[in-house]
Amino acid sequence: MHLTVLASAASAISAVDLRNVDLSNLDLSAVDRFVVWYGTLPQGVRTLLSVAVGAAVAYVIFRIVVKIIKGVIVAVIGAVLAFLLTTVPGNMILSNAYDRVEQQVTTSLQSVQR
Repeated sequence: MHLTVLASAASAISAVDLRNVDLSNLDLSAVDRFVVWYGTLPQGVRTLLSVAVGAAVAYVIFRIVVKIIKGVIVAVIGAVLAFLLTTVPGNMILSNAYDRVEQQVTTSLQSVQR
């Protein structure tokens, strides 16, 4: 019994055509007014509008993601180059300094032993 009452109430609500209702006396938000406007459009127009808005949003998000990925790639390349520039020459400088100190110590030890 309750299900039939709910079903008939739902069909009565869905049967209300908002195109024929005066909405000027209702306190509707801008979103509610947009929803009513969208709901009164023909199904084909609603589908076309949904696809167009979806495509526009997808394009914008795609462009943002591409910029983020490019930024990440540039950052990774910069980090790798910074690492290579600081480690390879740094290693060479320290290696040369070690060799120089080693030669000085060896020369000093040889002169002390003579």
